[in-house]
Amino acid sequence: MKKSPTLGPAKTMTMTRQGESTLLECSHCFHLLGADEIDLEHSKATCNNCQATIDLDDILRSDPYRRPEVVMPDGVELLKLSNMLDIVVDWYRSSPKRMVGSLVFGSFFWNIVLLPLVFFFLFAGDFLLVLFFIGHITTGIALVAYLLSIFVNKSHIEVTTEGIRIRHEPLPSPLNKKLFLPKAQIDQLFVAKHHQRFGKKKSKVPSYTLHALSKQGKVIDLVTGMDLETQLYLEQEIETYLEIQDRPISKEVKRK
Repeated sequence: MKKSPTLGPAKTMTMTRQGESTLLECSHCFHLLGADEIDLEHSKATCNNCQATIDLDDILRSDPYRRPEVVMPDGVELLKLSNMLDIVVDWYRSSPKRMVGSLVFGSFFWNIVLLPLVFFFLFAGDFLLVLFFIGHITTGIALVAYLLSIFVNKSHIEVTTEGIRIRHEPLPSPLNKKLFLPKAQIDQLFVAKHHQRFGKKKSKVPSYTLHALSKQGKVIDLVTGMDLETQLYLEQEIETYLEIQDRPISKEVKRK
């Protein structure tokens, strides 16, 4: 009996994405491997068409695009239709709790110190001093408004063959704006860590942003302020629906 050849990972198999599935393709004969040809227990596969034996561990180690599948996190609702992917993200349930805690703490102490001073100057008739603190007052109001939006807002993401449409309701936010991005302009999606800055001392609060990289090389913010698991899940589901093959981006969070 002729011994089956054992091929290296670069010559054995390529991975192609089709819909929601990741398919294994034998590059020796271009045969798509079925479940009966894959032995997960021994981490190998055998092509029924050409009898090539493949080491699955080598494939996984050598594939720079493959990441563990992200399960749906808390705060996300997803509906898949034949003509649309509809995703709703609850801001509070999907926000990093450290960020929310920092905002509550910072907003409370910022305003609890500032407001008595402002009211004192107003009743005393020292309007010039009130004008001096106008920047601090604006910051305090912005902190309260953004904190309120985290507790009540939801992001609605509609993905179709035409592109990605995003809106945030019910309160407007300077960090998350309504947009539509045509599919023809999208090269890649990726998640990057950033720091939101609040207050006069610009204190940094870590969170994550889902970006789109256009075919012209422009980085476009899609959703800002969610935790890492939520953003990676959004990236995964949108790329899968639009059949965009995921690849590493230099600015994205480190891949596991």
